[in-house]
Amino acid sequence: MQDSEFAYLSFEPKQAQALVAACQALANLGGPQTPGVAQLARTWAQRLERQLHPSQRNVLKRFAQGRLAALMYSQMPCPFSDPLPSRLPELSTLERSTRCLYLASRNQLLLEMVRYRAFAFDSDNDGKQVRLIGNFTGQANVPSRHQDTGPAPRAAAHTGVSLDPHTDAPYQCSVVACQGSSPAPSALIITARWNPADEPTHIIPLRGIIEQLSSVHTLALTSASFELTTRHHGQTQQDVEARAATSLLQFDPDGGFAMRYNASRFSLSKYASKAAAQAFEALQTLVSEALPIPFVLHADTALLVNNSRALHGRNTLQDGRRLLVRLFGYSAFAKPLVINEDPLLVRG
Repeated sequence: MQDSEFAYLSFEPKQAQALVAACQALANLGGPQTPGVAQLARTWAQRLERQLHPSQRNVLKRFAQGRLAALMYSQMPCPFSDPLPSRLPELSTLERSTRCLYLASRNQLLLEMVRYRAFAFDSDNDGKQVRLIGNFTGQANVPSRHQDTGPAPRAAAHTGVSLDPHTDAPYQCSVVACQGSSPAPSALIITARWNPADEPTHIIPLRGIIEQLSSVHTLALTSASFELTTRHHGQTQQDVEARAATSLLQFDPDGGFAMRYNASRFSLSKYASKAAAQAFEALQTLVSEALPIPFVLHADTALLVNNSRALHGRNTLQDGRRLLVRLFGYSAFAKPLVINEDPLLVRG
């Protein structure tokens, strides 16, 4: 499938061999968290680009210019076998593993190929660039079709709940730092070390949704009429903490439009106008009616998502051995509050 909002870049065998050598070199140095690796990843990316065909380079250029919702990299075989475990190892063990470092290094290099910088927020993931996403509760991971029906087990982290369509936080700004916070990630890149049930990540492009809104609704979404709420679960009545009002949509001369949205965490401010209320309802309706595009990730693929131009989410997972490796990236236009340059750490 080739759509105006999606693109696909498949590496040819010789290109893939060069990619493996580059990623292995970066992983051997310790991966994205090691000082100096970012510059080496940039150098390797430039070398690899020279081996690409014009059509492949054009795909990278389209993403770099903010014209794509998502880019799927494929045909990237890994250099060694990696048997599927019966359950996920401890997080600390995975973070040190050769395979996770390799996949994280590859993600960083693929970000560099679209001129994006890998980074971390100081307030997220202990300030580490590489985020491993999986079920680390220690519960049984593989559902059995022959088990007796009974009380539903306690929802496991990562497997027991679905993720509503959203962009990744923070939600105050998308390009230039404001209110003491760095902007949201320009992009996220994810690959799967294991995905035994072929469970997809869902992408909803936002351009078509915005184009269906009226001009008044679009304008209303740029007003500070919406509140982000943090919900504390496990209580009879949820304790809801509302933050200062913000907009959902902004326009920027460098990056086009940028949406900040979370289907389960945004609500209408009590001070919002009638136009803003109608715009919010229209947006929610269009998002709920949108047909998500599924992307099934494995170790030989990676999905690069424009965090300003696409929503991502997933259904409730059935196999808790699914393990994703994720990095955030900033475009050349992003202006964060930098705490450390190498590796890039910004204020969240």
